[in-house]
Amino acid sequence: MARVVSTALPLELRAVVAGLASADVTDDQQWIVGLMRKHGLAVITLLWRMLGSEQDVLDAYQTAICRLTARGRDGMGANPSGYFYRSVSNAGIEILRSKQRHRACWPTVVDLQRRRSEDRPQPVGLDQREIIDRMRQAICQLPTHLRNVIVLRELAELPYAQVARILGIRNGTARLYRREAILRLADMIGREANP
Repeated sequence: MARVVSTALPLELRAVVAGLASADVTDDQQWIVGLMRKHGLAVITLLWRMLGSEQDVLDAYQTAICRLTARGRDGMGANPSGYFYRSVSNAGIEILRSKQRHRACWPTVVDLQRRRSEDRPQPVGLDQREIIDRMRQAICQLPTHLRNVIVLRELAELPYAQVARILGIRNGTARLYRREAILRLADMIGREANP
C-alpha cells in the first residue's frame, strides 16, 4: 500500500527555506547559497514527498549541503543545478535505505541481545545484608591508616584533599592508601568467596 504524504511543507521546513533569503556568508560560499536560494523550496519539497518526516528532510538536506560544500564549486561539473538535485535526492535515498536496513535487521539484533542475556550465568544469589556484613568485616580487618582513608573516601564520599587534611597526610598518600585498601579488600573478599 502506497504511503500518502501531504505536499504542504511543515512550518520548520518553511522556516529553513525562508532563512535562506537572509543567510550571511562569505564570498567563497555564495555559490552554494545561490543554489539553495534558487532551488531550496523545490528540493525540500522533493525530500518531504520522498521522506515524509521533518527530521529526515533536514538531515538529508544538511548532508547534501555539507557534501556539496566539501566538494566545492569546481567539483559540480557543467550543470550545478542538476548536480544539486541529484545530491539531495541521493541523500534522501540513503536515509530511506538506512531505515529499511534498520527495520529489517532490528528484530535480529533484539533477538541476539535477548539470547546473550539468557546465556549469561546468573550471579550467585547473595543476600544484600550478607554482602554488606562481609564488607564491614573486611574493612574492620584493615590496618587503621587504610581503614581511615577508605571510610572517609568511599563511605563519607569526601574528596582526597579533605581526607588528607583530616588525617594529616598528603593527597598522594591518601590516594595510595585508598588503592592499597581496595586491593586488600578485594583479596580478603575473594578468599572468602573461594576458600
